[in-house]
Amino acid sequence: MKKTLVILFIVFAVLALLFAGVLALVLGSESGVSKGTVLTVDLSLPVTEKAHEAGLEALLAGSMSHPLPARDIATAIREAGEDEDIAAILLHGGVSGSYSALSCVRDALDEARRNGKPVVAAYGSLDERALWMASVADETWLDPLGSVLVDGFSIDVPYMGEMLAKYGVEVQVTRVGKYKSAVEPFMRSDMSPENREQLAGILAEIEARVYGDIAEARGLELESIRAAARTEGIVTAKQALERKWIGRIGPFGEVLTSLKQVAEVDEGDDLPQVALESYARRIRHPKPRGDLIELVQAQGEIVDGSSAAGIGGDDLARRLRAARFDDDVVAVVMRVDSPGGSATASDVIRQEIVALKAAGKTVVVSMGAVAASGGYWISADADAIVAQPETITGSIGVFGMLPNVERLAGEHGLREETVSTSPLAGWDTLMRRKSPEQLALIQGHVDEIYERFLDLVAAGRKLDRPHVAEIAQGRVWSGTKAKELGLVDELGDLDVAIELAREKCGKKKAAVRVERPHLDFIEQMIEDVLEDQRRDLARIQGHPALQAARMAERVQALLGRTGVLARLPFDPQLR
Repeated sequence: MKKTLVILFIVFAVLALLFAGVLALVLGSESGVSKGTVLTVDLSLPVTEKAHEAGLEALLAGSMSHPLPARDIATAIREAGEDEDIAAILLHGGVSGSYSALSCVRDALDEARRNGKPVVAAYGSLDERALWMASVADETWLDPLGSVLVDGFSIDVPYMGEMLAKYGVEVQVTRVGKYKSAVEPFMRSDMSPENREQLAGILAEIEARVYGDIAEARGLELESIRAAARTEGIVTAKQALERKWIGRIGPFGEVLTSLKQVAEVDEGDDLPQVALESYARRIRHPKPRGDLIELVQAQGEIVDGSSAAGIGGDDLARRLRAARFDDDVVAVVMRVDSPGGSATASDVIRQEIVALKAAGKTVVVSMGAVAASGGYWISADADAIVAQPETITGSIGVFGMLPNVERLAGEHGLREETVSTSPLAGWDTLMRRKSPEQLALIQGHVDEIYERFLDLVAAGRKLDRPHVAEIAQGRVWSGTKAKELGLVDELGDLDVAIELAREKCGKKKAAVRVERPHLDFIEQMIEDVLEDQRRDLARIQGHPALQAARMAERVQALLGRTGVLARLPFDPQLR
């Protein structure tokens, strides 16, 4: 008995020590920074418009985006730029995420530098995203053995029509619009000329924007960067220094020594540092009061009902409805980063936008990397639409996919017999080919929704319907081209959209309210423990096995849909 009590005492003592250590870890992150501290910014995990879901469940589900949304990262950097205790800002690790999400971070770094805060970038090697981000720094270091990967931009679209046919899977399609190529990968073994045309145009504009930003920041000729991308691909550290792409070559230890001089720290002492995530938690301001602009994030694929991973039509509608009934909310800025999805769910969201406007509230849409198909459907009725130059938008078209695995099933001895009361019944089964009558029924529904799409775009954007019909056809456009066509009003980032909302509602001092995920104690503990492991997670993110699993998941999701979709032709993974 006495021995058992001793063992229990030891167990409880160990647990108490562990608890105290975790508590110190969590609470310690809330302490202030000392004079001469360097803010370290590691963007190795993809920066997105919306913070990732917190906790262990999200981690196990593969949620490995940056723990802070892009706007919070930018806000923390701006605060650091004015914080007298922050001696400098250090970029290191890596840069990942869409250019649209990262642009506000780059702008914040540039603002901090122009306000006199030293910004230093130090990387082992650079790719185009990192070079673009680092180009606004006062000083960019590269490891002596490092290099700069500058090889242009590409979008990969896998085609599996031949493979599906080989395994006995047929995909019947109903669609509208010659550019509505969402179904191409399931029917063809190569890219259509129309799809290649639209993607090539968008990539050319993105290249001009990114290379142009680098050239402007570094005082270079745009054509010199473009030429390197076409003839070299990889530039050594020495060559990058000679071309003024970077400022210095040296190992990371030399970077820290240099920063100690900036921070006025003795060479033998440790350099005080604070990670971006910790600093952002410390500077969060209390919830704003008075006139408010509600910032609503719409990120991911649009699905009916609720969704933990994307945009649930009912979820987003509920959020917009709450803003409509909140007397403090004078305007809503909806940040859309979505390839679209369910047409019915998109219209549920759109109806709430219309209701917001009818209630006298201003609605401005800010487009991120992608706001196409259903993503454009939910945007069209806003008082104003602001897109970024590299935004992929448009894709005004709809389609339905009807997979048929009858031959595959038959080869494995599986048969399905049917008894029905109508020749039209059973159109959603996977086990047989659809009859001409069934296909005509579904095509009629697709045509009706497409006509509805054209109507709402023409009315919402105040455009002639023939013009909308001409620029629709499921074609995607860059933000720059969309502005020329009248599909968007302004070019700019989220801050531009917020200022436009203030202007339109006549409330110049309206504060921005952002919904944040609540972290309980355990979730916060997991966040803090993982803070030092983010680079490892970033490496897992790019593992071929994980990429293959995600591709399979996307294919399964599309093949499993029986409703009409207003969705982008592909999941754009810009490289």
